[in-house]
Amino acid sequence: MMVTKKQKPHYNVISQEKRDIVEEMRFGALAHIPEMNVSHKLLRELIACYDVYYGYLDTLHGRIYITPAKVGDALGINHGGNCFLEKVEYGRLSEQNKQIIDSFKSAILASLTKSVLDVSVEGEVNRKKFKSTFVVFVQKYFLLPMTVSTASPIHKPPALCVDNIQQWDWATHVLSFLRKGIEARKQGKKRFVDGCMFILMMIYFHESKFPQLDALETPGRPWLAH
Repeated sequence: MMVTKKQKPHYNVISQEKRDIVEEMRFGALAHIPEMNVSHKLLRELIACYDVYYGYLDTLHGRIYITPAKVGDALGINHGGNCFLEKVEYGRLSEQNKQIIDSFKSAILASLTKSVLDVSVEGEVNRKKFKSTFVVFVQKYFLLPMTVSTASPIHKPPALCVDNIQQWDWATHVLSFLRKGIEARKQGKKRFVDGCMFILMMIYFHESKFPQLDALETPGRPWLAH
């Protein structure tokens, strides 16, 4: 399976100014990611009962549909708006955007984490650099994890869109990546699932406990906070 043990991102050690920027980017709910040590058995069962074509978990509680809207509610990320390209045509980029893409060449999670912690946010140029680094980091760490050690071409295009990053359809982007990862795993093309399996766990446990999502006692978004 994909990584089954995760530690919280370093939100508790970054400055308040950086936390405010993360909130502005609408990733603040991800500060509630719990430390996880999930069994491989549970992950295998989730994969086995997930219908890639129709997009639901076939469980003892009935069919639980995994939709972009639910992903957005669960993680507190945006659903709706523009869709990200999976790749960018490097040759058509401006020199400034080429420099942004080149800055993440061979970047691994450790170096991205260090950059998030160390980069200054004084001045507009540094703030934009922090946003670009953070958006690649949060994909590599949690939203679009994969077994390849370096940042993938799929992680980099959002770094070019940090001026309006909150307006993009993150929920659809994240779910599409996960569905492709599960499909590749079921077809035997990969041993591991690329994508955030935590989404399936969260929606499964949330709907098992709160089957009526519009009921008064059902916690509001983001579900991650509860």
